[in-house]
Amino acid sequence: MEILPFEWLTFRNPFGFISKVREVSAKLQIKPEWLMLVIWVESRFDSQAINPASNAFGLIQCLPSTLARLGYSLEYVKGKYGEWQLEHLVLPYLKPYVGKMNSAYDVYLAIFSPVCLGKNDGYVIALEHEKAYRGNKVLDTVYGDHDGKLEVIDVKCFFKQAVTKSIKLHKKDRKYASKIPIFYEPSLY
Repeated sequence: MEILPFEWLTFRNPFGFISKVREVSAKLQIKPEWLMLVIWVESRFDSQAINPASNAFGLIQCLPSTLARLGYSLEYVKGKYGEWQLEHLVLPYLKPYVGKMNSAYDVYLAIFSPVCLGKNDGYVIALEHEKAYRGNKVLDTVYGDHDGKLEVIDVKCFFKQAVTKSIKLHKKDRKYASKIPIFYEPSLY
């Protein structure tokens, strides 16, 4: 079996987690490496990660409203770890998009803003004066084209840079370098 992106961090994610990623990915009809990349970008595999600004929680940073839609409260899911979240949050959240996720970018967009799935790179998610833009301004101003519009391409640029930078840093770290295949590059498609 091929190594998955960030599988070298298995000291934090036991084999059961990797197996569950593979199982959930098969059900979602996506490559498991795409899901691993998205989880890394969203939470660095910290199942207890919480965004203090939005209260987004867990592996894929579910908003409290998303948790409620899935039948859970933030209080209930706190303390639930990776395998549980993959089965009870990630799978049901992404299931409606089966067949529409054809790349790691699509999996990320399904979490970030599902309305973007299937849209072109110039599709505008939010404008400068809107709350959604203000909360994600850095995607336009640092990773994007700084045009006052949050577009699909801005989100994709952020995602690619986050993944690429993380893998380069892990390759330079003696703890992980020997665990990463020499010519390893993530598959975003």
